[in-house]
Amino acid sequence: MKYPVGIQSFEFIRRGGYVYVDKTDVIHHLVSSGSYFFLGRPRRFGKSLLLSTLEAYFQGRKELFDGLAIDRLQPDEWESYPVVRIDLSGQNFNSPGEFTHYLKGYLEDIETKFDLNTFAEDISTKFRRIVQALHAKFNKKVVILIDEYDSPLTRNSSKPALQEEIRGEMQGFYSGIKPLAEHVRFCMLTGVTKYGKLSIFSTLNNLDDISFDEAYSSICGITDSELREYLGDGLNRLARKYSLPVEAAYQKMKDYYDGYHFSEKLIDIYNPFSVMSALSKERLGEYWFETGTPTMLVDFLRNPQKEIPELSGIRVRRETISNISLFQPQFVALLYQTGYLTIKAFDAERDRYTLDFPNREVRLGFFSSLLPIYAHLQRSETDSVSENILDAILEGSPEKLISCLSSFLASIPSGLHKHTGKYESHYQLILYLLFRLIGTSVSVEYQTSDGFIDILIKTDRYIFLMELKVDGTASEALAQIEEKGYPLPFAADSRTLFRIGISFDSKTRRINDYLIG
Repeated sequence: MKYPVGIQSFEFIRRGGYVYVDKTDVIHHLVSSGSYFFLGRPRRFGKSLLLSTLEAYFQGRKELFDGLAIDRLQPDEWESYPVVRIDLSGQNFNSPGEFTHYLKGYLEDIETKFDLNTFAEDISTKFRRIVQALHAKFNKKVVILIDEYDSPLTRNSSKPALQEEIRGEMQGFYSGIKPLAEHVRFCMLTGVTKYGKLSIFSTLNNLDDISFDEAYSSICGITDSELREYLGDGLNRLARKYSLPVEAAYQKMKDYYDGYHFSEKLIDIYNPFSVMSALSKERLGEYWFETGTPTMLVDFLRNPQKEIPELSGIRVRRETISNISLFQPQFVALLYQTGYLTIKAFDAERDRYTLDFPNREVRLGFFSSLLPIYAHLQRSETDSVSENILDAILEGSPEKLISCLSSFLASIPSGLHKHTGKYESHYQLILYLLFRLIGTSVSVEYQTSDGFIDILIKTDRYIFLMELKVDGTASEALAQIEEKGYPLPFAADSRTLFRIGISFDSKTRRINDYLIG
């Protein structure tokens, strides 16, 4: 079987004999139920392939859909429409004027393709005239497909001035779409992030956001039934490769790549890129993470003043995760929209979602990928030290643990965190990521009746209670543990409890002192 790893062209997949997981019944429902849509999904989740499929459908290329569900649902001749498709995913737009120049060139290519000349210089006017001219030329309404609309903003999250320039240009560009309603048959925008309080969506207030709709929860990604129907042969080969029963191979795939939910009905969705990669290579791995970490998330984590909450079992309202502020993004919303967290439960009475990591690939990949980014180390360096740290925790040896942590922190070049080393949260985040990477049960800012424990680690036999200080003393840290009564919630616990006070030096960025009580 041929697996379309990274292939985003519907025509290429169909003509090339690649596996295609049939989504055309959902697409048929979509195109029959409205005209203006927005869909948010994580990267590498099939958004570009969806738009490519829609493009082929609206171009009336019925032969490409032979044998698919939509061929049965719409057996008569198909009407064709002029399609304007714009892809914003492949550029960084990291200099002033680059976004406008790129988009203007894109529109000029569309003019050339359809033999048009709008005689307009600014991108908003040019786009509006293109749509009007296409409607007049073909006597057919126009289809507008915009892929990764948010990419220019997200890629420049660390450059507020440039981001504001791009936002202004995007506002002008998208503001021209709504007045074109009489010329438009269908319009769809896709992206990873939906920026709330951004004039794009206030201007395009006729966009139907289907990101949480049950009817479209599986429009991208692979369901369990689709995995078995379309990819059963590959799973059989994977089972033989690992010397497993077929059902055990299914379960491994589920543990690694399933677990995404995009509606309150909690329909299980597999990551399509990872599934296709694993079957193509006949090996389970962290394929999604190998393609990179979103720039905006990295920039957020590198901000030393950001507090990192406990990531498992977070309860939020839908409004919290459906929009992100462009200028002050919320960490939990950012993690949900970029695919690191997903909906795991829904409380209808309280209208609350419970969020967690979707699967093994994301949980392991999140910590193993972000720790090197934040600590400025190669992943191989963190892999070796993490084993020693895990041994110290499982053995109940706080002295060995501190020794390993000291070596780990000392390996980070001081110049690479010279602007963050004065913040307690900097060390708290590094240790949190490290402890989560090795699979321990760790909490940060664990709330008690009289305060918050900086770091709390629990195993079957031991509890490690840590208080961190920067330019303070280990004695002060240990005294705070006792003064605040942090051990009291564990007084009846049979496990051995270690009270650990750690002092960091903001100049050397290393552990200066520690005490164990």
